[in-house]
Amino acid sequence: MSIEFDALVPLGRRGLIKATNLTMVVLVGGLAIAKILVMGLAHLPVPAIFVVIAGLANAYYMRRNASLNVAAWVLISIALLGFATASWNTGGFGGAVIFIAPIIPILTTLLIDSRAAWISLTIVCLILAALFALEINGLVPENPNSPDLIRSARLVVLACLCLTSTWVVWSFSSMTRSLLQKLDKQSNTDYLTGALNRRGIESALSLEIARARRTNSSISFIMADVDFFKAYNDSNGHQAGDKCLIDIVDIISSCCERSTDIVGRFGGEEFVLILPDTDSEGARSVADNVCAAMAERNIPYGPTDAKPVSLTLGVVSAPGSLINNIDQLISEADRALYQGKNQGRNCVVSKVILKQSS
Repeated sequence: MSIEFDALVPLGRRGLIKATNLTMVVLVGGLAIAKILVMGLAHLPVPAIFVVIAGLANAYYMRRNASLNVAAWVLISIALLGFATASWNTGGFGGAVIFIAPIIPILTTLLIDSRAAWISLTIVCLILAALFALEINGLVPENPNSPDLIRSARLVVLACLCLTSTWVVWSFSSMTRSLLQKLDKQSNTDYLTGALNRRGIESALSLEIARARRTNSSISFIMADVDFFKAYNDSNGHQAGDKCLIDIVDIISSCCERSTDIVGRFGGEEFVLILPDTDSEGARSVADNVCAAMAERNIPYGPTDAKPVSLTLGVVSAPGSLINNIDQLISEADRALYQGKNQGRNCVVSKVILKQSS
């Protein structure tokens, strides 16, 4: 099972890389212009100019619908090279650029993958180690800027570090929530019909029974089975059989008048309806409506058998106080269903639980 990155991140991966590239160009370009205005052309920020030019070239490359992996690696490479040269030119560990170090592996994790992040982290650590060795030996030139300007630059870089870290953590938490929601939906949904699967049915039924107990309200459970479905498959093929099952879910759903009514595929050609706050009379009415809707849809059994596909339904209703567990409702509905099968199919058999089972 794969889940698309674009489905989890509103911008999509391409948009995320473009946004990061644009942010880098604007931020670094803005700082470069500010430095030129304050200190003049005598202290031209060459690394920043390189980052801006390379970032613009990467933006043009992405506009041509180029490879996202290449564009992401170009972006990270620009950041690494800019970090190395700018750290050297701004006083090594005494400069503000050194605080950019954690941002690069974080961005690599978000834009590429965890393996690439470890590669970029290794390169960052090597750059830091080289700067440390050079500074220990007095080979790193002193920062030519004034102490106040250095402090201001540190403030800007630290603020960007906090902003980037928060953005990345938020992005990953958002992706994780979306992923968990998708996994939960997939684990509770029948892949063919889109209705609840057996796991989802049991979970929903357990919740509705607990609610019925608290409020002492009635709950009804309907189990429906397609009559002679094997004959339908033999006559029409399994693809047509799948289409028939999808149509049946659509028919059953159309008979649910409330948003709280729950439709599920119990397994094979068996379907269920969970009807909260519904007594036996209301459940019987829904079941009769399902039978009538099936007849109206008029799905023939095969090319040589014009008889419409029908359902047999077992209905069980009970107040919440008399229900022990979900197995009790499922078992009673199953008994009612097979009673209908024995009576000739294409019918509804209802049962009301009047006392608590031992």
